[in-house]
Formats: sequence, structure tokens, C-alpha cells
Amino acid sequence: MKLPARLACIAALATLGACASAPLPSHITLDDGLPPLAKSSITPGIAVVRANVPELIDRPQLVLHSDGHQVALSDQYRWAEPLRREIPRLIAKDLGELLNSSRTAALPAEDAGFAVDFKLALDFQQLDAVVGKGVDVDVLWRVEPRGGKTFVGRSSFRQPLADSAANTSTLVAAQRQALRRIAGEIAIEIAAYQKR
Repeated sequence: MKLPARLACIAALATLGACASAPLPSHITLDDGLPPLAKSSITPGIAVVRANVPELIDRPQLVLHSDGHQVALSDQYRWAEPLRREIPRLIAKDLGELLNSSRTAALPAEDAGFAVDFKLALDFQQLDAVVGKGVDVDVLWRVEPRGGKTFVGRSSFRQPLADSAANTSTLVAAQRQALRRIAGEIAIEIAAYQKR
């Protein structure tokens, strides 16, 4: 074998070896896998029709914020599905549990398969995982009751980390807790509206 051919083979083997040694990314989800609580079917029907998220975090990689306005994209941790799809499903699940309803879904109202009493749209301004601190949340939400006047609200807070271990798992868990808190604030408003 001539020298140029040998060098080409060595370069190809070195490239393959480098690819084999690079760690594969871990796929993560906001869903903690907890089973849903038993629900009644006579409570409100809610369709979570949309969750807009900023382009900064609407990407496959986990986005990590740090002090000094720095942002890092994690090549090691990637979302199993886009956040704009996962968030509505989890909010619908949480609303179902909080309002004791089996009639909640994350899809257009006309596709729900049940009478929709409320349509919910979410517009996230922030859902930022801040390394060592927690999750900064700012979301505008709009609830459209069937045959009633639309009402809007805003949830804005910092969700702290559950423990002092500042790692990816604690940040993702804080994001999930933040979604539960948002759903809790919306559920309070829906319940109050039903009592009018």
C-alpha cells in the first residue's frame, strides 16, 4: 500500500475512533412519570390549545443560563420532544388532577372528543433553567370560556431547586414543578369562574 493510501486509512480510523469515544446525548423529559390521580368526568372540559415558548429554549438541547447573561446549549442533554408539545400535555394533566377532571387534553378544541368548557393558550416569556439558582418563569395565559368573557393572567416567579445539588436533574425537576405551579394558578381562576 502506498504512503498516501496508508495516511488516508489512518486518518479514517482516527476519525472513527473519535466518533466512538464521544458520549451519546441523554434524552430528557419534563414528565416525571407520576401516574395521574383518579378523576371524575363531570367537571370542566379544558383544551390546552397552544404553548408558545421563546426561540431561545425551543431547541433540542437543554439551555442553561448562568450569571453574567451567559447561555450554554447542552450537547449532553437533549429534549425527547419539543417543549412546545410537551408543555401543553403536562399542563392539561395537571389541570385534570387539580380540577378533578378526566376531560382535559392538549389539542385543538374541535379535536378534543368531549365538550370543551375552557380553551387555554400559554405564551411563555421565560422558562429559564439558571444553573445553581432554579427556574425563572414568566408566562401569560389566556382562558376562553365557552359562551363567556375571556380572562387573562400572568404567572411570574422563580422556582427554586429542590435540593442543593445543582445538576441537570434538579434543574429539570424545578422546571416540572414550575409547570405544576402555573397549572395551580390557572386552576384557581377557572374554579373561581365556575362559581360566578
